[in-house]
Amino acid sequence: MTSGRLLAFFLLIATALRWLWGYGRPLSPEESYLALCGFIPSLAYFDGPGGTPLLVALGISTAGPGGFGATFFWPVFAALASIFAYLLVAALAGRREGLAVAILLNLLPVFNEEALSATCAIPLTATALGASLCAWHALEKNSAAWWTGAGLCAASGLLFTYTAWLVLPALALVLLTSHRWRRRLLGLGFWFGWIPPLGVYLLLLRWNQENDWIHFIDGTWRTARSLDFTGVPAAIFASVFALTPFAFFALLCGVFFAIIRFQVSPKIKFLALPAFVATLAAAYSTLRGWPPQTPGLLAAALALPLIAWLPDRIAGAPTKTVLSVLFLGSATWTAMTLPRPPSSSLVDTSAGQVVTRLRSEYSDSTAAPFLIAENAPLAAALALVLPDPTPAAPGHPPVYTTESPAARSQFDLWPRYDQFVEAAQTAPDGPDPFTEQQGANPFIGRNALYITTQQTDELPQAITAAFKTVQLLEEATTPAGPLLRVFLCSDYQTMPM
Repeated sequence: MTSGRLLAFFLLIATALRWLWGYGRPLSPEESYLALCGFIPSLAYFDGPGGTPLLVALGISTAGPGGFGATFFWPVFAALASIFAYLLVAALAGRREGLAVAILLNLLPVFNEEALSATCAIPLTATALGASLCAWHALEKNSAAWWTGAGLCAASGLLFTYTAWLVLPALALVLLTSHRWRRRLLGLGFWFGWIPPLGVYLLLLRWNQENDWIHFIDGTWRTARSLDFTGVPAAIFASVFALTPFAFFALLCGVFFAIIRFQVSPKIKFLALPAFVATLAAAYSTLRGWPPQTPGLLAAALALPLIAWLPDRIAGAPTKTVLSVLFLGSATWTAMTLPRPPSSSLVDTSAGQVVTRLRSEYSDSTAAPFLIAENAPLAAALALVLPDPTPAAPGHPPVYTTESPAARSQFDLWPRYDQFVEAAQTAPDGPDPFTEQQGANPFIGRNALYITTQQTDELPQAITAAFKTVQLLEEATTPAGPLLRVFLCSDYQTMPM
């Protein structure tokens, strides 16, 4: 059996097992939130570019309203990343080496965890490996079309995470440090590849401009230099466990021998520099206290091909023996540490029926109570199980979160019940010269149902101070365990300043 057919057989089994792993499980709170964001599509949302929630929503529409549907496309991205890794290493070192790297990539715990979770890490890894593959063919064939392919891959990654912006600058660094390829920077072909990601980035900047720069509002030059080195030892141990000690050792060996041959091997330079840039990004995320999984997996995936240039013997042992132990140990480690999927959801259809019944019972002749949830995950989960998810106003989410002066989630970027909208001028004497805008809140005086796990004495001021009366109506047990309480909040007047 050829290497390509063997890889195809392996990926078919791996993809089927990953689908089976999530089959029949309910949505997690995070997946519910992403799904609701995806069902109200946008180029971006509060937490980043909009690719992840859109794929979650598309998966649910395609494969069903559960965890299987929410993560349906992530095993596909994992298979795509494996194919790109195989083709890249096969073009650089050989098909057998490409097969080994692709299989080892699938044995890493962090790769499997992200292949089973709706995050941006696996799409970024797949698109970055695809960009590297296209870039190599562009260099070999001096082809503008292949550079455009690399740019399209980078642009696809930008739809999921800003980290994808590192891909083309890393490739530019490869060209800049190479006497063989430096002149390619003067050609138009390489710069054609920048058009797609630059277009996506400009669209993301425009979205940010329209939403008060929510993705960059916490970033200043001072915060950029605020680094915490106390977490470095813990981060190193976490990296060892995320890769397995076996793969971590192999990567160290690959990096060591790559450094030795860096100046004499253009292929190693082509692989090592992007991996180094991704490693710096992962280290910076760790020092800033950000989750390092996304750049960390990218760094591991880009560095893994370096093991194709290991010498025949390592520490006196044949490399084939070392790699056999590496594969067996990594597979065993991953099988023992793979996290179990969640067995229960935050809310189920019974909770949606309870809320719908109460909303119907306490409706008056003018309007039904609008719905407010304790936080974004609960609001999203509830919105997905309501028998009738019709919002209180056109363009609004089915369920709101409590009002707040600060944006905390996508719910604060959607229309809210505490917002004032421009009203028509009705005064007979004309507009007030001291008032720039005639504002009105259509929710003033209306009733609401507040759904929460909090007890009566724990209710937030955004509820107790904004409504005239608050009354507990009913309690219901959730699948996750805590009691879900529904409060009737009467006569909304907005929270006092």
